Amino acid sequence: MRAVEDLAASALPLHLAAAVSTLGDTPRGRALLEVLARKGVPVHEAGERELAELADTETPQGILAVARIPSAGLDDLAVDADPAVILVLDAVQDPGNFGTLARTAEALGAAGVVALPGTVDAWNPKAVRAAMGSTFRLPVASVDWDALAPWLSSRGLATLAAAAGGEPLPEPRPRRAALVLGNEGAGIGDQTRARADRVVGIPLRGRAESLNVAAAGAILLYELLR
Repeated sequence: MRAVEDLAASALPLHLAAAVSTLGDTPRGRALLEVLARKGVPVHEAGERELAELADTETPQGILAVARIPSAGLDDLAVDADPAVILVLDAVQDPGNFGTLARTAEALGAAGVVALPGTVDAWNPKAVRAAMGSTFRLPVASVDWDALAPWLSSRGLATLAAAAGGEPLPEPRPRRAALVLGNEGAGIGDQTRARADRVVGIPLRGRAESLNVAAAGAILLYELLR
């Protein structure tokens, strides 16, 4: 239900919804139905078995909604702010990591997310759930380096690629940057490393060799945006 609530609260156009007849028996369900009614979204009654067949979760929460997937480009990323930081994902394949990173990026004030080739679909159901509504509000552009590199240069954004063994973030922190995070196992690709202005990392004091990409991304985004 949370995903439908977040979707209904966003600016994305909703086409229709399907809900069990008992959804309005709870205050939360009733409030959601009222929001959908105000937006003019048709709600079709469906049985629990029908919803279970349509949903990808084992226990759907009584409602599904259909919306058009937004089409965002690089120019939809609002990089006129100060600081201006975007998150670039280079073949991040786990949908849970993608969604968590999108949620973190929105929470900390990043201008948007760029998905390079090999990155999981932003609209993978698990990624959408992990994002907790952030991908309904934060632009996600899917491009390759041939399109991204000149755009970054024209906007004055430094490319900071995160990798094990990278140097700490410089002081003072860059005010305009693209933070690139790589694949969970292989890290950043050769093309990303070649195009980076700087390869950065997080100094580790304990015996752990590395951090999960979502944890590393949260730390680096916080440091760039604080």
